[in-house]
Amino acid sequence: MPTYEFDPSSILSADIEALPQQEDSAFYMETPSLLSAINPFTNDQRVNRARDAAFRIDNSLGSFIATAPFSQFEPVDGYNPFDNDAAGIKGYEDYADSFINSQSPQESAAIKYRIDRQIQDRQYLSEMGGAGLISSMAMGVIDPINIASVFLPVGAVARGGAIAATAGRFAASTAAGSVASETVLQSTQQTRTFGESATNILVDAMVGGVLGAGAQLLAGPAQRTAISQAVSSHLNGTDSPQSIGAAQVFNTTLDQEQLAGVGLINKTLSVNPSGRLAQSPAKTSRQINQMLAENNYFFAKNDEGLATFTASETKIKQYDVLLYKQMESTKDAYQQYSKRLGRSQRVNFVEFNEAIGMAMRRGDQSDIPEVAQAAAQIRPTFEITKKRMQELGILPEDVDVVTAQSYLPRVYKFDKILSDRTEFRGRIANWIQGISTKGSEKAAQRIEKIDAGLTAAEEATPQAKALADEIAEAEAWSGKKVLLGDEMHKLRQFVSQRSELEVHISRLSRRKRPTKKQVELESKLARISEAENTLAKYQRHLEILDNPRQHRNELRRLERRANATTRLNASRERNLKAMEPLSREEAEDAADEIVNKIIGAPSGMVPTELLPERLVGRAGFTKSRTLLIPDERIEDFLESDINYVMESYLRQIAPEIELTAQFGRKDMGEQIRQVSEEYSQLIRDAKNPKERARLEKQREADLRDINAMRDRLLGTYGAPRDPRSFFVRAGRVARNINFLRLLGGMTISALPDLMRPVMQHGLSKSLRPMASMLRNMEAVKIATKDLREMAVGLDYVLSTRTKAIADLTDPYSRRSGLERGLNWGTQKFGNWTLMNQWNSTLKSWSGLIAQSRVLDNARLTAGGKSIPKADLRKLAQMGIDESMLRRIGEQFAKHGEDMDGLLTGHSHLWDDRAVREAFQSAILKDVDSTIITPGVGDTPLMMSSEAGKIILQFKTFIFAAHNRMLVSGIQQGDASFYLGSLGSIALGSMVYMMKQKLSGRDIDYSPNNLVKEGIDRSGMLGWISEPINTVENISGGRFGLGAMFGAPPVSRFQSRNAIGALMGPTFDLGGDAATVANGVLNGEFDDKQVHAVRKMLPLQNLHVIAPLLNQVEEQMK
Repeated sequence: MPTYEFDPSSILSADIEALPQQEDSAFYMETPSLLSAINPFTNDQRVNRARDAAFRIDNSLGSFIATAPFSQFEPVDGYNPFDNDAAGIKGYEDYADSFINSQSPQESAAIKYRIDRQIQDRQYLSEMGGAGLISSMAMGVIDPINIASVFLPVGAVARGGAIAATAGRFAASTAAGSVASETVLQSTQQTRTFGESATNILVDAMVGGVLGAGAQLLAGPAQRTAISQAVSSHLNGTDSPQSIGAAQVFNTTLDQEQLAGVGLINKTLSVNPSGRLAQSPAKTSRQINQMLAENNYFFAKNDEGLATFTASETKIKQYDVLLYKQMESTKDAYQQYSKRLGRSQRVNFVEFNEAIGMAMRRGDQSDIPEVAQAAAQIRPTFEITKKRMQELGILPEDVDVVTAQSYLPRVYKFDKILSDRTEFRGRIANWIQGISTKGSEKAAQRIEKIDAGLTAAEEATPQAKALADEIAEAEAWSGKKVLLGDEMHKLRQFVSQRSELEVHISRLSRRKRPTKKQVELESKLARISEAENTLAKYQRHLEILDNPRQHRNELRRLERRANATTRLNASRERNLKAMEPLSREEAEDAADEIVNKIIGAPSGMVPTELLPERLVGRAGFTKSRTLLIPDERIEDFLESDINYVMESYLRQIAPEIELTAQFGRKDMGEQIRQVSEEYSQLIRDAKNPKERARLEKQREADLRDINAMRDRLLGTYGAPRDPRSFFVRAGRVARNINFLRLLGGMTISALPDLMRPVMQHGLSKSLRPMASMLRNMEAVKIATKDLREMAVGLDYVLSTRTKAIADLTDPYSRRSGLERGLNWGTQKFGNWTLMNQWNSTLKSWSGLIAQSRVLDNARLTAGGKSIPKADLRKLAQMGIDESMLRRIGEQFAKHGEDMDGLLTGHSHLWDDRAVREAFQSAILKDVDSTIITPGVGDTPLMMSSEAGKIILQFKTFIFAAHNRMLVSGIQQGDASFYLGSLGSIALGSMVYMMKQKLSGRDIDYSPNNLVKEGIDRSGMLGWISEPINTVENISGGRFGLGAMFGAPPVSRFQSRNAIGALMGPTFDLGGDAATVANGVLNGEFDDKQVHAVRKMLPLQNLHVIAPLLNQVEEQMK
């Protein structure tokens, strides 16, 4: 939208009050009829004028618009409207307060014009009689604040109850809305009196009470049930299925998966992937969205008690417990170690952590007892995750460690590899060559065995043929064993004559001439020899027939041996090839390729298959392409710091485990197919080509968003092609520096968080843990310890929320000395600012509230009592339906504890895994939505790109607040949200005053400025405030919140230059550097350059250092 320069005096001259006003002819005309007044489409210009006047007088939005903008007037030096006995406001003395901030005659003239118009509007409405009254009432009804207040008590009618109670709720709600509306009208109208506002509030409360009583009287129990069922049936088109637990996949309808709340507000969610999928035309996309990414939305099904699915993201965050316990045990071990040894004898904490990592590669053994003890305590973490991965089929049952004595995840020191690549490559090449040489020797041994096998195969060929013939001949006698026995008996009798014949032949052979008898006997002896051969053959047949299986098996064995010739020859060829070891050049080429794969891993997660394809089949290498070099040979190139290794390990395996558990596979292939199939059906059912094209485009968008959120969980979305590039690493360093130099006051900025529990759960439930804390602090400690088992309140150790808000959750982070130092600094900075302690405390408080609310209702269910509808809806939104609540009650009865009214479940002891996971996930989800912690579905996809991370740094929170606070609160739609919102705005105003005080700037106490600052600093406008504030900064205050409220621009952007407001803090840093350089080069080092230098300093706005720097800066000006 273009911006044009203009002279304010050309619109409103300084002597505007001297201009003659047109005479109002309304006095001479009859008032419009009431029928015309109530007709919304009337052409009566008098009614339309009355409506315009009423919109400016009785509607907060209209009044607000009528006063904006007023920041286009150039200040006039020395101007004071009260000079010369207040001559500048003559005739307007009754409204003198309105001129206090006027800085020019033109602005004073504009204020007078505004007062005149308000007086004329009131007079005209009064003269219009009934038409004026109807117009005022109509404009009041459509006031946005009043509309919002109307919806607050409607649930009271649906829930039932006493007529007086409901009337009271309506009266209180309308009164609250009237107070808010009158507050805005008072701040934007000079002619509105406090008496008028008080009367309006009283009347609104009385009318609200009457309406509430009437609604409750009309909607009796029977009528309410019938109406509720009819509406539900009409909307859903089917009976609602009953839940059997929080993890149950319901056969819900598309309408049941619809977002609750106002459609226009919900549309603002379309900037983020989760919000888009929640409004998808495909039911499967909506369900997968809930199962994948955590959200704080209310859905239509929650009204029926159907639970929102538990998100994989929530379960992944629960692995922080393992990291927290590991870090705490490591710290405790070091404290014991430090007590035993003096400062000069002991290693520092980092070296101690590295010693633990080294011990974990050596069977958890170390010369330092505390190191060995810590390693043994950490070992179960790997066993737990290994067992879970085996249950899901991610790891085989027989997985074993082959590269070390015991398992420690292999995390490479990328920068050491880059700085000493030759050494690292040489070690890998040596290992490759050593494997190849050993493989060559083994190949030679295998060839000897193969040759023996070939010889045996050659011998087995005739043996197999002979046995086959024998079996065939024997089978000819199958079923004729008796006949065969007879034949063998005859042959034995005949053969038995051999001895006698041989004696006769011997006697006859002494004669000089053979006799006829001798010839006959010799012939008979020859027949006996033949009979013996036949008898032996028959005997073989009988053996085969008596044991056919044995001989068949023997035949198969011989045939296999004979047929192995081809296989053995092929194996011989392979081993002949493997007998040739790799040359040094080949080994170094392979090592180079391996090193490139390691340092080029896009997300810092090195793939398991590192060996080049060409090595498969060479000496010593099998089909497995895993780099199995022993850890000890490259240990100085591996991370041993157990804190860093554990964090990297859990970041990699937690998403893989939970995505596989939720969807069957981590790539979600089946779910993506289901989405595509549903769209195919929708496209087939579409009525025209335009609709089909729209659905096809929507299918692509849904699949893109699902894949993006999945990859964000896995840590691979937006991964740079080259993590080593200067741009990527410089951006990461710049973001850390921006955090250190700009967020020193973030804890003060977080004061509005105090009202978030009130928004989520109401004032009374929020204060309940406070009462318990006063009565029994020990109970609070026990309950807080339970919450840590759910990953609630771990920020003091892990800085989870601080890193997320500052956009420092970079999965591609490398470990150069500078980066390690900055990472350490950001962790400590979160503690120095007290932000980590603040987050831990508020999350623990929120966890106590949420846990007590769930367990309270679980006890009611267990006792057979009914649960308030509002609580059922809230619990369903958290992921717990009535069936699961009953099971939670059973577990609480076994393991829970009521400590002076503070309930804690000791859920880590629960023996029902499904119930334990549902309960813990619900509490964690609610806490991270109450104390807003951004998730994978909360931010636009471009924020995962390198450019997006730089330009939109520090914007993550405002997007998450929009989703989890603003939109969710409107969907929640009860008094708790609006009460909390007012409190949050008030705290935002307090933040403004504290920030101004700390920075040494003056505080503007005007109501419109405080409200404006409160709205901005509370985050109640969500991401919508960012473009408004950016435009305000660029336009010099002519447009934006300040202009809308008739106040100065928002203070939060005052210290940023125009480039920084548009392009983010990194470019703001560049702008400051340019300012300093320009001052140095031009020799003009004034206030601007001094402030720019100050802004570039790390820790410059830390609450301890900022006051000192303020004094230094003031002295240098």
